[in-house]
Amino acid sequence: MPNNNYRTAEIFDILSKGQFICSNAIDSQRRHLYQHIEENFDELEPKFREIGYQLENGNNYYYFSRTNESNQNVEGKIEKALRWLDILAFFTTFRKDLCRGARFQPYDILKQIEINLSLKEQLADLQKRINPGKNYQEMLSDLIKEIQKEGFIDLENEMEQTWKILDSWDYMEKLVMAVNIQDVETLTQPEKIN
Repeated sequence: MPNNNYRTAEIFDILSKGQFICSNAIDSQRRHLYQHIEENFDELEPKFREIGYQLENGNNYYYFSRTNESNQNVEGKIEKALRWLDILAFFTTFRKDLCRGARFQPYDILKQIEINLSLKEQLADLQKRINPGKNYQEMLSDLIKEIQKEGFIDLENEMEQTWKILDSWDYMEKLVMAVNIQDVETLTQPEKIN
């Protein structure tokens, strides 16, 4: 069994890359790290804060945030957040009921792309700058790899190509809600009369 310093280093290595540690990860090591954070949050949080990271607790997942960031880092995060919004819109167009714990197969998405023009256009828009000239299957495969790397999904069954949506999906959903709430507040505030 790894010691606490090793686990702390492993947690830092994952979270400092902008990834998540989720309670429902397929990888048992990630689930053990989640449990370790759960049990030792009060000890870990000050250690990470001391080196400039804020250990945040989401809905069954953990991630890092930073309070003092350069404008360049903030701009990069805004671009990433906008991309996540587009990715979430794509998957919601595919299946409205996709949420944490749900499963999907790329084959099903590709079948929908054949008959759903909106889904086809969303995938093309998501991937056109990154993967020009690829077919829809290749674009979808690249998109799935991207969100796996970000920590939002895990491959549950390699033979059947079944992917599981992790608890960190909630982070994207909350991001969308925050944008929607901001838009509603902006629209409902009365205009100032000069």
